[in-house]
Amino acid sequence: MEMHYHGAIIRPIVNELDGVFSSSVLIRDPQGQQQLYEGIGRFASERAASFFAVNWAIARLDGEDELKPPFRMLDGRGSR
Repeated sequence: MEMHYHGAIIRPIVNELDGVFSSSVLIRDPQGQQQLYEGIGRFASERAASFFAVNWAIARLDGEDELKPPFRMLDGRGSR
Protein backbone atom coordinates (compact mmCIF):
# COMPACT_ATOMS: atom_id res chain seq x y z
CA MET A 1 0.00 0.00 0.00
CA GLU A 2 1.21 3.48 -0.82
CA MET A 3 -0.38 6.78 0.00
CA HIS A 4 0.20 10.31 -1.25
CA TYR A 5 0.62 13.18 1.19
CA HIS A 6 1.47 16.74 0.13
CA GLY A 7 3.21 15.48 -3.01
CA ALA A 8 5.22 12.81 -1.18
CA ILE A 9 4.65 9.07 -1.39
CA ILE A 10 4.54 7.10 1.85
CA ARG A 11 5.01 3.33 1.76
CA PRO A 12 4.75 1.46 5.07
CA ILE A 13 6.80 -1.73 5.34
CA VAL A 14 5.99 -4.35 7.96
CA ASN A 15 8.06 -7.42 8.79
CA GLU A 16 6.92 -10.16 11.15
CA LEU A 17 9.21 -12.27 13.33
CA ASP A 18 7.96 -14.52 16.11
CA GLY A 19 4.56 -12.82 16.27
CA VAL A 20 5.99 -9.30 16.53
CA PHE A 21 5.46 -6.87 13.66
CA SER A 22 8.29 -4.40 13.02
CA SER A 23 7.34 -1.13 11.36
CA SER A 24 9.46 0.73 8.79
CA VAL A 25 8.57 3.32 6.16
CA LEU A 26 9.85 4.53 2.81
CA ILE A 27 9.23 8.19 2.01
CA ARG A 28 9.70 9.58 -1.51
CA ASP A 29 9.57 13.37 -1.55
CA PRO A 30 8.08 15.42 -4.43
CA GLN A 31 11.57 15.74 -6.00
CA GLY A 32 11.94 11.94 -6.14
CA GLN A 33 14.43 11.57 -3.27
CA GLN A 34 13.81 8.45 -1.19
CA GLN A 35 14.60 7.71 2.44
CA LEU A 36 14.01 4.45 4.28
CA TYR A 37 13.41 4.62 8.04
CA GLU A 38 13.75 1.16 9.59
CA GLY A 39 12.64 -0.22 12.93
CA ILE A 40 10.51 2.73 14.00
CA GLY A 41 8.25 0.57 16.17
CA ARG A 42 7.20 -2.95 17.11
CA PHE A 43 3.58 -4.03 17.34
CA ALA A 44 1.27 -6.95 18.04
CA SER A 45 -0.48 -6.71 14.65
CA GLU A 46 0.43 -5.96 11.05
CA ARG A 47 -2.33 -3.36 10.84
CA ALA A 48 -1.07 -1.45 13.91
CA ALA A 49 2.48 -1.48 12.54
CA SER A 50 1.33 -0.19 9.15
CA PHE A 51 -0.87 2.58 10.62
CA PHE A 52 1.96 3.70 12.89
CA ALA A 53 4.39 3.88 9.95
CA VAL A 54 1.99 6.10 7.99
CA ASN A 55 1.33 8.41 10.96
CA TRP A 56 5.07 8.56 11.73
CA ALA A 57 5.83 9.57 8.13
CA ILE A 58 3.09 12.23 8.09
CA ALA A 59 4.47 13.76 11.31
CA ARG A 60 7.97 13.77 9.80
CA LEU A 61 6.77 15.40 6.56
CA ASP A 62 4.89 18.03 8.58
CA GLY A 63 8.06 18.83 10.54
CA GLU A 64 6.60 17.64 13.83
CA ASP A 65 8.43 15.64 16.47
CA GLU A 66 8.76 12.00 15.52
CA LEU A 67 6.09 9.81 17.04
CA LYS A 68 7.03 7.22 19.63
CA PRO A 69 5.46 3.76 19.58
CA PRO A 70 2.66 3.41 22.16
CA PHE A 71 4.58 0.79 24.15
CA ARG A 72 8.00 -0.76 24.45
CA MET A 73 8.62 -4.44 23.73
CA LEU A 74 10.29 -6.33 26.56
CA ASP A 75 12.56 -9.29 26.09
CA GLY A 76 12.45 -12.39 28.31
CA ARG A 77 14.62 -10.69 30.96
CA GLY A 78 12.11 -7.86 31.49
CA SER A 79 14.14 -5.09 29.83
CA ARG A 80 15.21 -3.93 26.42
